[in-house]
Amino acid sequence: MNLHVNGRMFTIRKAKQEDISKVLSLLVEAAEWLKTKGTTQWNYYLTDLEGNMGEVMESINRQNTYLAEIEREAVASLTLEEEPGEWDMEIWGVEAAQGDAVYMHRLVVNREYAGLGLGEALIEWAKNEVNHRGKKYIRFDCLYSNDGLNSFYQRHNPLKGVADVYGKHSKYEITF
Repeated sequence: MNLHVNGRMFTIRKAKQEDISKVLSLLVEAAEWLKTKGTTQWNYYLTDLEGNMGEVMESINRQNTYLAEIEREAVASLTLEEEPGEWDMEIWGVEAAQGDAVYMHRLVVNREYAGLGLGEALIEWAKNEVNHRGKKYIRFDCLYSNDGLNSFYQRHNPLKGVADVYGKHSKYEITF
């Protein structure tokens, strides 16, 4: 699928096993940048990449991780999980058991493409994808203390609540 953003055309496709290094590279780059902004969001990709690679690979194997590419260069990624994982159950509690949501994880954009609107375009793409699947919600979260990411999310989505799990996490929900 093609996605037009700010005069550029990106291709969105499902990530394959051989794409694991591309996805991890995007996540590590983002974690390093986030660290310079004073947040520990995704710090575990810096401190224990190998220990967190399994979760990323499982999402790829379930065909739930997508890459956005321009001229075959991976410049963004996101994961849309139809089944809540352990993390989602902790963050969303009883709501996670309803089965009517998709959980968005690891939305990441290469810093060279930041500011183009690619992140917003990927969320819009995800909304169309999830709506097509017949689900009622997209749910996602981030560290409550990550002012930049909370500001980004709140430009288009109201804060649904705060979960006090492993430190505070802001919860967001897009409803169809």
